[in-house]
Amino acid sequence: MATRSTARYTKHRQRSAVRRRRIVLLLVLATALVVVGGAMAWPRGEDPTSSQVALVPAKVKAIDKAENNAKDNGNAQQPADEGQTAAAAAAGDGAAGGDVPADPSQILPDWEPSPQAKAAIVTALANGRPPQFIVVSFDGAADYRMYQRWLKVADDVGARFTFFVSGIYMLLPEKKDAYQPPREPRGFSNLGGYAELAGPKSAAENLVDNVTDFNTARALGHEIGSHYVSHLCEQSDAWSPAEWVSEQSQWEQFMLDPVGVNGLSNIPTPIYTKQDFHGGRTPCLSGNKPALYTAMKQVGFEYDSSQPGILGAWPTKQQGLWNFALPSIKRVGSKYDTMAMDYNFYVNHGSAETQAQADEFEQTTYQSYMKAINSLSRGNRAPFITGSHFANWNKGAYMNALERTLRDACTRPETACVNSITLARWLDEQSPAQLEKWNAGNFKQS
Repeated sequence: MATRSTARYTKHRQRSAVRRRRIVLLLVLATALVVVGGAMAWPRGEDPTSSQVALVPAKVKAIDKAENNAKDNGNAQQPADEGQTAAAAAAGDGAAGGDVPADPSQILPDWEPSPQAKAAIVTALANGRPPQFIVVSFDGAADYRMYQRWLKVADDVGARFTFFVSGIYMLLPEKKDAYQPPREPRGFSNLGGYAELAGPKSAAENLVDNVTDFNTARALGHEIGSHYVSHLCEQSDAWSPAEWVSEQSQWEQFMLDPVGVNGLSNIPTPIYTKQDFHGGRTPCLSGNKPALYTAMKQVGFEYDSSQPGILGAWPTKQQGLWNFALPSIKRVGSKYDTMAMDYNFYVNHGSAETQAQADEFEQTTYQSYMKAINSLSRGNRAPFITGSHFANWNKGAYMNALERTLRDACTRPETACVNSITLARWLDEQSPAQLEKWNAGNFKQS
């Protein structure tokens, strides 16, 4: 048995090495095709030419996760002292299904656009106008089934996403008292206990899935952002800067040290570090923003995405942080505007009683997103910033609408689907005068 296990391990290592070499080769080829034009997309004041750049779709290994990996409900409930065994089993199964690069140099930068998005940026600038950025982020981003879906979509359309994670997802139920929320009892959470979020798996298995999924997303160039710890909304409106720092510091501890916090030894080691945490979104867009921004500057954040905004307004800095506001958009089928977030559509629509009604909600949400993007593309090209949740409200209507939108829009020649930190770093490279000119729509229209 030991010899057979050793042989399987050796074979696994050999296959992993082959996969890593293939990934490196694909990245080298992609880089070679876009390096000339890509380099010109970022420095300020240059005049790139689109003839030097070809559109290159991102080639990364899609997540291949077996759906039968989930345990039945009878096996999912395990006592606390069996948590290590459950975690070990989940780790052995490979929760995310893909190999995380052992060599840090193979981890794609989260601040860099995909080759396809980089080519779109260069093409637009060469044509005398800004690219049409689309920024997609997910709140409450901890569910292996959702990562399976959205990392595949990202690979298909050349997009990079921001996954805003709630830190409570990194705590086992019996470890909830490790969290001390500001002004609330130790262990308090608006999301309930971790076990309630574990679905068909045990909490220990789900914890392993989470770290594995975060690692996979991060290795593919996606961004892991803060949704803070336990979804405290109106409670956080009165928090001081020091209390926001405490909330974020605890979030970082839970994200970076799941082994130490939970007392388990078989959790994968995070490949993301504190330096990978660039920004966040507060639950319910809550919090006093001057206090919040003072704290977030202190912890090293570069942007915040916790405010409502106006469609067609280019982002501006507030207390030294980029404010990536969620705009209100025209909701097809209604005379009222709606924030560009799935939950807001859901609240306005109400619950779908039939599949036909859910299909209608999907169609009108898709049309609303596309109408907003088309309006921006024909106008001043302000970035379209939208938020979603890892939730299948109304029979998946809003997930389906978002996927249709990305498959239609992200492949356009001058549209770049990027994550939040990519947009923030790109904006930093532009002069205030240039941003003001673009905001006014003072450029050659398509």
